[in-house]
Amino acid sequence: MTHQGWPGNQGRQPYPQQPYPPQYPAMPPKKRRTWVPLLIIGLVVVLVGGGVAGWLALRARYGPRDEDQRQAATLLWKESPTMEEKPFNSWASDGIVAVMHEDWLDAFHAESGEDAWDLEPPLRAGDDAKMSRFCGMSHEVKNGLGVVAYGPYKKDTYGGTGCSTIAVIDVKTGAVKRQFDMPVVENRGTTNFTDPEIVGDVVVFALHDIVFGMSLTSGNEIWRHDQEVHRGCRVLGPAISERTVAVPLDCTTDGAAQELLLLDPATGAERGRATYESQSPVGVISADPPIVEIATSDDFQAPRTLLVFDEAGRQVTTIPEEVPAGRLNFAPINDEVDNRARKRYRAFVADGLLIAPTMSKAVSEYRESNKIVAVDLKTGRQRWDAELGPKVSGMPFAVTGRSVLAINQHTYENPSQVFEIPLGGGSPKPISGLFPDPGTLVDNYNLHWGEGVVYGAYMNSGTTPMPIFAVR
Repeated sequence: MTHQGWPGNQGRQPYPQQPYPPQYPAMPPKKRRTWVPLLIIGLVVVLVGGGVAGWLALRARYGPRDEDQRQAATLLWKESPTMEEKPFNSWASDGIVAVMHEDWLDAFHAESGEDAWDLEPPLRAGDDAKMSRFCGMSHEVKNGLGVVAYGPYKKDTYGGTGCSTIAVIDVKTGAVKRQFDMPVVENRGTTNFTDPEIVGDVVVFALHDIVFGMSLTSGNEIWRHDQEVHRGCRVLGPAISERTVAVPLDCTTDGAAQELLLLDPATGAERGRATYESQSPVGVISADPPIVEIATSDDFQAPRTLLVFDEAGRQVTTIPEEVPAGRLNFAPINDEVDNRARKRYRAFVADGLLIAPTMSKAVSEYRESNKIVAVDLKTGRQRWDAELGPKVSGMPFAVTGRSVLAINQHTYENPSQVFEIPLGGGSPKPISGLFPDPGTLVDNYNLHWGEGVVYGAYMNSGTTPMPIFAVR
């Protein structure tokens, strides 16, 4: 028997003197390590499971909840005003969004955000140079008309005559329809800010401690209500409604130091007076019914008290700011104007209820929460409260039909969106998508609602990515 490479074949033999390869003892069969695949599978499960659990934990703590299921709202447009100083107020009506600063009134088309018109303070009668600044605007637009106030600078700062001219503006075009140049009354406190209002055919406003009613069509004075000079009364920021002008007075001599004067806006007739004591300037939250916020303590951090009156000045009830849901928050949006100007509050009266937010409380290291509360104006008791989320703060900003509209302050987990709360109480229902981040909406923006669109105007000093915006 021959084999290639062995005897009988040509070539060098690998194992000399041996016909076959050397024999070695057989190796024992290797044992299979069955635990190795199980170990690998276990490690994979632990790593994947731990990674998923960690991702879920991080997402729950820092990421948006159910972000994939929540629809985003549409940013229709955003614009910047001409002036950079802090604005006073804004309108959103008749297809126009207008924002007022001291030196300029900017107007944009509500649909597109394109420039519509702008206005500098007009010349007063007899002026040959523009020396005036804007110092107020109406809170509402009536029949396409808004009212603005302006005058030659602030008297206490610049030595001018203060806020002494009222003009009626066509909101669509910016045209001045009517102008009232009011005389400055000597030896009276000079008004630096005033927000006039149209009530029927009358323009109502307070200047230099006098309350005026001027004809919207003719420009003639219909009525005025002057204060008794010997009492030294100052007119603080009034509230004006279709039925009542509520004027808080701060007097120094002869009689009550603090009074609430109630006037008929059509005729100027005095309907009643109410007296109270407050340790600091009062805020008139509403004119219909008249609601005054007073301080019963000289501790500015102590809760204040609300007094509710009827139109004749008779007190109906008292509402403590500390209610079961928390402490009510009546900080005005335009809080940097002086105490003689009308304030705009995030509180609403509807269906016999006063609707307002509570102050926010910390619920975690970086998050706060609050509630929106309805208080019965007859009993002074809390009727209901609603929370927009466990870790968000919210504010009401409009009342439509049988509902309150509220918006939450933007957080990373919960971007701002609009909620609807039934006036009778109930769970808030989201009615908009998630807003883009325009900053702290609740605290710093004046918000308007129109046909499913939120218009916002930044009301604070400094800069923001979206000074004026429209979101659907």
